[in-house]
Amino acid sequence: MGKRRREDAEAEEPAAEAAEPQPEDVAADTGGAAQDAGAYEGGEEGEGGRYGRRNRSQVNPETLTYLEEVVGHFQTLVDDEERSLLVGNVLDELAGKEVKVGSDPVCSRHVETLMASAQAGQLLRFLTSVSDVDGLFTLVSNPFGSHVVEKLLVRVESQLDGMSSEEYDEFVRVMTLLVDAICPHLYDYATDRFATHVVRRLLCLAAGRNVLPPAGKPKGKQQQDQSLPGLENKRRKGEVLGGLAAKLGPGTGGSGGGGGHGGHGSKAAAMAAELLGAGADEAPPARLPELVSKLVGAACSDDLVGAAMGEMVYHPYACPLLQALLRAAASDRKLLRGLVPVLLGATAFNDSAKGGAGAVLEGCRDEEVAALFVDPTASHLVEALLQVLPKSMAEEFIKRFMTPRLADLAHHPSANFTLQAALAAAPSKDMAKALYEGLSGLLPDLLRKRRSGVVAALAACLGRHGVCQRELCTALGSALAGLPQWAHLKGDAALAPALLCLDSVAVVGANEPFAGALAAGSGGDNRAPRLSAVGCSILIQVLRYGQGACRAFTDSVAGLQPYDAARVGADPSGSRVLEALLEGNAPAKVKAGLLARLAGHWELVASTGSGSFLVEAAYRSADVDVKEAIAGRLASAAKQLEGTHWGPQLMSKVGASAYARDPEQWRRHAASASKTLDAFAKMFGDGPAGGAGKGAKGKAEQHQHKGSSQKGEEEAEEAAAAGPSGRDAELEAGLGKKKKDKKDKKKRKGEEGDGPDGQAGRSGQGDAGAEEETAEVEEQDATANQGKKKKRKAREVEAAEEAGGAADGGTQAAASEVKRAKKQKKKDKQ
Repeated sequence: MGKRRREDAEAEEPAAEAAEPQPEDVAADTGGAAQDAGAYEGGEEGEGGRYGRRNRSQVNPETLTYLEEVVGHFQTLVDDEERSLLVGNVLDELAGKEVKVGSDPVCSRHVETLMASAQAGQLLRFLTSVSDVDGLFTLVSNPFGSHVVEKLLVRVESQLDGMSSEEYDEFVRVMTLLVDAICPHLYDYATDRFATHVVRRLLCLAAGRNVLPPAGKPKGKQQQDQSLPGLENKRRKGEVLGGLAAKLGPGTGGSGGGGGHGGHGSKAAAMAAELLGAGADEAPPARLPELVSKLVGAACSDDLVGAAMGEMVYHPYACPLLQALLRAAASDRKLLRGLVPVLLGATAFNDSAKGGAGAVLEGCRDEEVAALFVDPTASHLVEALLQVLPKSMAEEFIKRFMTPRLADLAHHPSANFTLQAALAAAPSKDMAKALYEGLSGLLPDLLRKRRSGVVAALAACLGRHGVCQRELCTALGSALAGLPQWAHLKGDAALAPALLCLDSVAVVGANEPFAGALAAGSGGDNRAPRLSAVGCSILIQVLRYGQGACRAFTDSVAGLQPYDAARVGADPSGSRVLEALLEGNAPAKVKAGLLARLAGHWELVASTGSGSFLVEAAYRSADVDVKEAIAGRLASAAKQLEGTHWGPQLMSKVGASAYARDPEQWRRHAASASKTLDAFAKMFGDGPAGGAGKGAKGKAEQHQHKGSSQKGEEEAEEAAAAGPSGRDAELEAGLGKKKKDKKDKKKRKGEEGDGPDGQAGRSGQGDAGAEEETAEVEEQDATANQGKKKKRKAREVEAAEEAGGAADGGTQAAASEVKRAKKQKKKDKQ
């Protein structure tokens, strides 16, 4: 067992400590411990410290001098081929010394510098040289060696797309060597502070995607906000979401690097899963499933099942590795059926082939699983577990272990996050209803005791399944009405301010003047308190419900006073709330009321990057008058907005500069663009003015237009369905041949008419056959001409539609098309 090496090392430590001189003796022999401590960077442990030596090399001086000279020459080279040759020479020189050099405080940095430009074969060569059991653990358990190996694995992954078949086979072989060296000693690697990172990176390489857990607690408030549903940062590309946003996202998330050779990469796997109809919540197949299976098998071995695994799930270094292992095995249900019970502490397993979710979790004890929920470390493992469980197992897990203790989980500082993960993973409407019934009575306490993240997850869950939305809005409104700080606001007016300022300073509701961030240099309130990210998340989810359920919240948001609306629009979280209302299913009158309240403060909203997105959304959905108000206000603050990185682009989109130059021309252009959009919407029944606000008359006109032009459109579609110009070429070729045959037969007919009587009889028969063939050719000519006319008419109709003419013109064109079609049909019958 891999645990033996650690136990042996711990047994030897007391003897080693007894043999070492005391600190006083060391100080006397070396001239003072302070002098030695000064030679180390961060050397808290002095000369005996294991990881304190940052600037002192432990290799022989010749090797150190050689690497320093080589790196100095390497940095002067610009040709990639010369660099590759130099790296190859260095590897030849360091043969047999890779572990010693890679774990050295100074030389390891030189190795990283050289390997950053190494080719795939050179990287695999270095990894092969350290893949033996003892050498690998010695290297990766060192802080410097662990960093070197991790960088090499990242570099190898980045070169997978350019590997040849032979190089990819060598890559698989080397990865197999590393996994074979790790599996027998998985406990040692998992519990070591530095070796665990190498195994996690190796799992990313084997899975073909990023399976690492989120990197600790977000450092900034903005990163914390982005982990909430509705506040995900979708405006920036290439960002890996963490927290609840990762659980609610449409894909598996992460960017595990480039794909492998020959269709083994993560991009190809994701595309194949999409083409094969894989669900949005299903992970793509692993790049190297055999290696993932080996690591899962090592975790489920007899040596680790039981007490050892019970220690690992609570270990600060091993638990993140187990989370990565779960995510790597997410695409293989067979592996999950074996791994999940082991992680949950099961000691008895049901091996029946047809055992369902209950059989898989049969050996798990309630008290042991409940202990995982409340532990600060193990609770993250439960969150990862809920992300990857199949629907049947997830439903069984939530129903058995979480539903009976919802109140305790919701109020616990660690367990409430596992409950949020359960709400994000709720697989069915019945489960969503059961969770709502258990949590609905807790809403007032959750809002008062800063557990509103559970409420946000519950709102997202009910919105996803489309159940209990009206009930949640009613219960949430009652809970918010009971908050004492909003007692001065009557009725529904308190709903939006209470959520916007939940767990934060009440800066909304008094309609105090708001100067915006552009006035920062003159004492502006750009440092004003931020709105509650969690409250905004709840409000966004509620605004996405049907108006029959959330109308009170919609009216409350739209009823904000002008300065309050501007403050909300300029806030990073509040701007998402107003965007959700403008882009949602709220009535047009309500949206117009909100835009009217912002009419005099658009430059204040645009003073922040988040507010600029709201200005764009408002400009897209507004009428000409509101667009003019936006352009005018931004033009008045052009000097300040041009000093921001988002200002010039925003002003270009709304035409602020053009409005400042010639407002009358801007109005004509805006009116023309609006008329074109309206015509497009009337013609196609979609778009900004797609039949909205027309009433019964508009619907009747739309129905009449549809009925009058339906036949003509169908005929045009039939003509267009005949195919591209290739079919026309075939028809023309056939007609040319028929015409030529017709001329030949007429010629033969004239020649046979001058012959004797016997031949005249045959000539008469030939004349009859020729006349039949001539009639057939003429009929085909008429059919081809009719097809060409229909195709030409279809093109004319399509061109008229693209021109975006008025609705009356489109109706007249359709009516004339029907008339022409009827005339042509009569001619064909005749």
